[in-house]
Amino acid sequence: MTHVNKNEKAAAVDFPPADNVLHFGETLRELRNNVDPNLVRQREGWRDRNGNVQMVDYVEWHTVADVLDETAPNWGHTIKDIRQIGDIMAVTVAITIDGITREGIGTGSALSDMGIKKAEHDALKRAAVKFGIARDLYKKEFDAIDGERFGADTAGANVSNFPAEPVAMGLSDLVTAKQLGMIRAISREAGIDQEEECLQLLNCNTSELSKKAASSFIDHLLRVQKHSAAPPLRRAS
Repeated sequence: MTHVNKNEKAAAVDFPPADNVLHFGETLRELRNNVDPNLVRQREGWRDRNGNVQMVDYVEWHTVADVLDETAPNWGHTIKDIRQIGDIMAVTVAITIDGITREGIGTGSALSDMGIKKAEHDALKRAAVKFGIARDLYKKEFDAIDGERFGADTAGANVSNFPAEPVAMGLSDLVTAKQLGMIRAISREAGIDQEEECLQLLNCNTSELSKKAASSFIDHLLRVQKHSAAPPLRRAS
């Protein structure tokens, strides 16, 4: 009988076989291919400096699931966490392919079943993006907003004060209910549409911010409020 000592056993667990690594690399390259243009949808995204609505490309969650089924049929997903923060529901979804797991977080209204489903679907898509699915669409949207952001009059905002990745990486890092309350209160007093301002500056919704990004966004709103003589990017309608 052949005996395997503990160190050898641990090594076998920690390091996957080379053929599995190669297989995963091939799968990853396939997943990073651009999504069929016929499956891409459009929605209103954000307003530019002239107030014009800019459309953004996106894919539905079921399109992402179809891509996974076709390219990585052994994929699986689990809901890691569901948490309510005020009237926002935050859901964390993990996708696993060939033993590799990546997570995404999504948010939606906690006041309706549709809001909760939206949170789960967004979380699924964000986890899938980390494997490369539809990443080109997210990059396209980010590049457009990033270019607009650096060219816009942000009423004293200093973009260097914001973290490079403003979206929370997990529930423990997600904006708190207290921070969301402050964002709403300050925005209301300053006459700012908080969601459009957040999209313009950080390319995400306020409910998706990390604690650090939310703190920086609150500082920005306070500066706008203080210098109310200078018009902010957008006024609430």
